[in-house]
This record gives sequence, C-alpha cells and structure tokens, in this order.
Amino acid sequence: MPRPAQPHPLAPYVKQINPEEVYTLRQVAALLELAPTSVSGMVQHGWLPGSRMRPHTHGGRQHAWTGKQLIRIANRPVKVTYDHEKFSPATLYRVGCRCTVCGRAHSEDSLFRRRALAEDAFNVEKRTLLLDLVGKQTPVAEAAKQVGVTMWQVYGRATWDAAFAESLDDAAWSLCVLGESDSRCSTAAGYRGWETGASPRPPCRGTGCREWRRGASQQERGAPADDRELAGRR
Repeated sequence: MPRPAQPHPLAPYVKQINPEEVYTLRQVAALLELAPTSVSGMVQHGWLPGSRMRPHTHGGRQHAWTGKQLIRIANRPVKVTYDHEKFSPATLYRVGCRCTVCGRAHSEDSLFRRRALAEDAFNVEKRTLLLDLVGKQTPVAEAAKQVGVTMWQVYGRATWDAAFAESLDDAAWSLCVLGESDSRCSTAAGYRGWETGASPRPPCRGTGCREWRRGASQQERGAPADDRELAGRR
C-alpha cells in the first residue's frame, strides 16, 4: 500500500553518522536497530542506494557506504510501500506501519533487545554471586552493591525471570528476623519492626515479610485515592 513521501528511516540517526567513516550493511543495521536481513531488503527496494561492494573479512562481498552518502540519503524523503511480503514486520514498523502484526513484532523485538542488555549487565555469574551473598544473610541492597548492579536490575530481572525470582526468594529467607514459625512473620508488624520497647527488633526484609509488603502495595494501588491517603498515614 503506497503512502505519501515521508522522512527516510535514517533521518532520526543523522547526528550519529560520522561523515568520515565507512559503514557496512551490518553497521547500518546496528544504527537502525534492525536485523541485517531487513536492511538487505531496504537495499533491494532502493531505500539505500549508492552502496559499493567491498570484500568481507570472512569471504565474499558486502555493501558499504560512506558516512557522507548516508547523510545525503537520510535527508531525502521516501515514498514507502508497506509490502509485508518483501519486508519484515519489524522493518515496516520502523518506517511507519502500525498494523497489529508490525506493532507486535516491534514490541517483541524491543523486549528481546532490553533483555539482552539486561543479561549483559547482570549475567549468570553476577546472579549466582548475589544469590550466594543473600543466602548468607547479606541484605539484597548490599549484595547488589557488592556485585555491581542496582536494586532495579535485581528486582527487574525477578519480574520476568521466574527461575531467578524463585531462587531469590529462597535465598532471602535467610534475612528473616522472626523466623518462619513466628506468628508475626509475613505481617505488617514483622515488616515494620519495633525499634523501641523491651524487645526491639529491626524491620524484616525476609521473603515472607517482603511478600506481605508486595501484596499490600498491590492492594493500595487498586484502592481509591482517599483510601490510599489514609493508608499512607498509618
């Protein structure tokens, strides 16, 4: 389906292009955050004209453009045809198609990239070390600091990695202040602690009390605004 002329897919990336460099097809794909096969399709469809074929380090030949060429191309509007037979849904989303298939492909591709970055920053070695530290009664915040990650990275991982979330919960029982058999375990009293009196105790951040807080937070988010305000005063 043809569309009116619109900015070239490279247009948002002009400032990232060095006019003095030479860019291979894979480098252009990385710039556009697309698969190389999608950029190959763009070449075949005439969206990236003027490439030169140069030897590939692993044999064969590859497309290449100078930075100046890419900047000129980026400044030219293109008439896009949303051809779902020629182009991948992720590519078509990047150039403006917002159909259900392309939108879903974009979401999946973005999720994959975010999780790949998360894996690089918080890899299996770091996760193993963190779980070991927590299992030895190191608070999660301190363990995260020792491993070199943030609390957001730890609990963010736990929201989508069920195996890691379960392992973290198992390890965090070591942080229980009261003990699982205590009637105050997994309650507001356990989570908040008691800093004064004859038997002061610190706030508990063991798995049971954290689960209580998680459930309470979900209830607060679902409550009307007036109820949330009252809850915050308690």
